Amino acid sequence: MENNYKRLLYIDNLRIILVVLVVLAHVAITYGPVGFWYYYERTELNSTYVLAFFVSLMQAFLIGLFFMISAFFTPSALNKKGPKNYLIDKLKRLGVPLIFYIFMIAPSILYLDNLIIKGERVNYFIFYYENVLKKGIIDVGPLWFLQVLLFFSILYAIFNEIIVRILKNKKQLIFKFPSNKNIFITILILAFVTFLVRLQFPISATTSHLNFGLAPQYILLFGLGILAFNNNWFEEITPKKAKFWFSIAMIAILFWPLFIFFGRSSELSIEIFAGGLNWQSFIYAFWEAVLSISLSICIIYFFRKKLNHQTKLFKEISKSTYSVFIIHSIVIVLLSYLLKDLMFHPLVKFAIVALAGIPLCFLISFYITKVRFLKKIL
Repeated sequence: MENNYKRLLYIDNLRIILVVLVVLAHVAITYGPVGFWYYYERTELNSTYVLAFFVSLMQAFLIGLFFMISAFFTPSALNKKGPKNYLIDKLKRLGVPLIFYIFMIAPSILYLDNLIIKGERVNYFIFYYENVLKKGIIDVGPLWFLQVLLFFSILYAIFNEIIVRILKNKKQLIFKFPSNKNIFITILILAFVTFLVRLQFPISATTSHLNFGLAPQYILLFGLGILAFNNNWFEEITPKKAKFWFSIAMIAILFWPLFIFFGRSSELSIEIFAGGLNWQSFIYAFWEAVLSISLSICIIYFFRKKLNHQTKLFKEISKSTYSVFIIHSIVIVLLSYLLKDLMFHPLVKFAIVALAGIPLCFLISFYITKVRFLKKIL
């Protein structure tokens, strides 16, 4: 989501795919049995657990990988611009879209819910005054990511300033790409810390619009993104290491149905995996930790080796990824509302909204990015 200064085409291409997966995940939450979103069509159909698996898989690595990529470009931005201009740029590129979403997009989605789902006919401006200005209802939606990224970015600038003063005139520490043994140790530590955090903050609940049950992963991967830039780790991923961690990722993915089958009985809710003092919560935290690290390694390697080039079309598309992330909520919610009275299977609705919503988001974003004053933000 960040501007980079030396274009890495494989990162641009990876961002496109990750944004598409974000949109798909939110559509899957709409028609599946798990997750948080604006609009749900929950059913008792077992077939919708395909969508639950997809959401769980995306939750395990998707946003964490976004944090890693954003962090990867953070040191170069700070070094190039200096602390003052770096922070101004972050406030502009992350803060302005966040404010726009809070005061424009989110109220519009809430108004549509009030109008279409609840059937309450009220003037938009009256609704806005009563709910946003008077009651102070604030919703950041998926842009909680920008909120947290802004916090991480400011924290990094402060931390970097302290470290630079401490290590003045000293050589920068160089860390080799971690061995498989050290990666396994990191995974175990991440799983254990996540398990402990979820005793207090299960992933089935949010606090102030944030899911603290996923915080350990995001903090770790942001930190690894910084280390990756400073030590050229993305370039050091070898074919052997990528294949090994791809195998680990596939084993973990194939393990998911067995884990759900044996971990959940008819008496137990799927909520048992979300957190608590039980083995299911720990194994689920471990499963997520394995995938967040292993998939990040093999995905980055694959894109660097196979997709480090762009056609003219993909170059244009890559310019729209950030704005797609910002506007996709209202697009897919509207499309879901249009289908709500149709008696289609949830998986069919998922396919329709996804196939229509993704191109529509990129089309709208294409024209948004052509607006001159928005180019510096988006």
